Amino acid sequence: MESRYGGRGRCLVRTTTEPEARRDTVDVVDDQRGSRPGAPTSPSGSPDLRPRTGRDVSGVPHATSSGETTWYDLAREVFLLGADPDRVHPVGGAAFVRSAPRPAYSALAHGRRQSLGLPPLRDRRSALHEALPRIRKESPA
Repeated sequence: MESRYGGRGRCLVRTTTEPEARRDTVDVVDDQRGSRPGAPTSPSGSPDLRPRTGRDVSGVPHATSSGETTWYDLAREVFLLGADPDRVHPVGGAAFVRSAPRPAYSALAHGRRQSLGLPPLRDRRSALHEALPRIRKESPA
């Protein structure tokens, strides 16, 4: 599942808001912590880095919003912005069948971006607050 909360397509915020009106509770993984890309600040690649840094840059530096959280805490934040967060229940990752194992900790460092002189991306909460009204509007009722 894509974890950014901007643009179109699947993301945890959409996945959380869609059953909000249809189900009494939502079970969300609480034993996996990581970085959550925000919106719409994540670059699609590195071609635009040369003008910003003045040098050739190989690879793509990590582009996540600052801060880290669990999927459960992110879902509660979504509910806090429009529903009762007590409807979000924590569960272990083993409760969901996945095609690949998920690490317990997957927060990304921002050192490469800093070494290139790139500004940090904004905090994940401000990106969520900006994106959520649009996501709610676009989600089917």
